[in-house]
Amino acid sequence: MQQRRKRNRWDQTGIGFLAGFFVPLIIFFSVYFFGDSETSFSNYIKSLWHIHLLVKLGSLCVFANLAIFMGFIQKKYDKAAKGVLAATLIYAFAVLVSRAF
Repeated sequence: MQQRRKRNRWDQTGIGFLAGFFVPLIIFFSVYFFGDSETSFSNYIKSLWHIHLLVKLGSLCVFANLAIFMGFIQKKYDKAAKGVLAATLIYAFAVLVSRAF
């Protein structure tokens, strides 16, 4: 008799994708809000782009997905881990495109 694995509501690809997509954004905005608050957000983005730090900072923010991914793997939430991986690949593609231009 085959034992069925109990389905957890957090073990969903969509949950993992949302976590993998929004956590780097939250970190990015946190860096702005806790950093220099005298600069407007649009000027902040422009200055980061001008000095070639926007992609680097974005890549560091995506690095947090490793912790989320490993947490899902440790809890055996394979579907959620796949979602985090998908979001990370989208960010990687965005970095690749931004490097081309």
